[in-house]
Amino acid sequence: MNNDKNASVYNINKEYRIVNLKGNKCSLFFKNKQNMLLATLEGCGQVLTNILTSSERDLSEIEKGYLLSFIRAKKYSIAKEVAEFLSVSIIQYEDGREEYLSEKMLKKRIASGINFAKVFVGKLKSAHLIIPAETRNCSYNLSKAEVGVLTLEEGNSINIDLRDNEFVERLVIKDKFSGTLSLARTNLESVAIGNNCRCNLMMSDSKKCVNLQIGDVLSGNINIINSCLYALNIGYYAYADIMLSNNTVKKEIAIGDAFRGGIYAINQATDWFKIGNDCKGWVKLNNQNIISGVRNLLADNDFAGNINLSGDGSVRNINIGERLMGKIDATYAGGLERVVIGKYFNGTVDLSGAKVRQVFADYGASGVVNLQNCRQIDFLQATVDNDLQITGEIKSVDALSGDGKIMYYFRDRDNDAVKVPLLKRWYQNWHNKYRL
Repeated sequence: MNNDKNASVYNINKEYRIVNLKGNKCSLFFKNKQNMLLATLEGCGQVLTNILTSSERDLSEIEKGYLLSFIRAKKYSIAKEVAEFLSVSIIQYEDGREEYLSEKMLKKRIASGINFAKVFVGKLKSAHLIIPAETRNCSYNLSKAEVGVLTLEEGNSINIDLRDNEFVERLVIKDKFSGTLSLARTNLESVAIGNNCRCNLMMSDSKKCVNLQIGDVLSGNINIINSCLYALNIGYYAYADIMLSNNTVKKEIAIGDAFRGGIYAINQATDWFKIGNDCKGWVKLNNQNIISGVRNLLADNDFAGNINLSGDGSVRNINIGERLMGKIDATYAGGLERVVIGKYFNGTVDLSGAKVRQVFADYGASGVVNLQNCRQIDFLQATVDNDLQITGEIKSVDALSGDGKIMYYFRDRDNDAVKVPLLKRWYQNWHNKYRL
């Protein structure tokens, strides 16, 4: 170190030096032997936060390497912006230590496994980047990584930040993953998450249409906002909390068997929303756009959960499988046209105030259908072999039987005057009368 009365000088080699003017504690000046200012390093308290280059030319890779050597020698810390400028990555350990690695060194460290650290990737190019199995307590900021496919091997416990990444197109998460995925504003086209994962996934403002496939036994929180999905499929026995808001889903939203979690979906533009067998979770749909929204809601057999469509404006068809024991609340559903209830129904379907036009109930039903204030209702079909209860003040103009079914018409098919007075009675009162 050489000193004069105006500056402290650190000679990197015969060609380059760092100059620190006395009285200026927050700026260092990188100069060559001709005393030309090449860059200004800004930062106080041993932390460099920015590097400003001379307007005459950019730094060469060799000159960036000299600066990195100086930073290491003087044990400075650097901000992410400086790491990106110098084309290096940062590994910050839990004890506060930091390493600054070139692209080649970083790839070796990732392959050997990085644990209990935070990794900021300043420069990394790879067609396929693999995070090895059993990586623990690690966070990767990959926003700048130029990677085509990112794979997390089995058993990882890490956080992945891909926000604003323009390069990754495919993300593969193997089984037993535990951690957080931040996927805002990416170019992802495919996300596949394995089985037995505890995953907090946050996706927003996708730039491409993502095919999102999630395996069995999912837990955690799934939050997808203002994005395009080709399809969203979740496997068996999921008990995650899922929030969907203002998304377009081209194919379908499909929730697998034995769902035990909760779904709150606001303004989903998709034709199909499917729920598998043995569901005991809850679903709330709230689509206010009649033109675009969920069109068809299907719940398979043994549904024992809760579906709330109260005030929904887009669902047109509800189709429930056999042995429903749960509750469907479709009160004041403004787009609803048709409800089909499967065999051995023993739950509650509340359609009061909805614009439903047709209701079908298969045999063995003993549950309750509420048609209070259903002013658009045209037709209800049930079977003689059940104890279905129909509640609500409705006007029936005709009631016919045949082939084991009873068909109620609430509008005169010939536009004649009303033939049958006000009908307010339980369905079983008609049961014996129309038994074949």
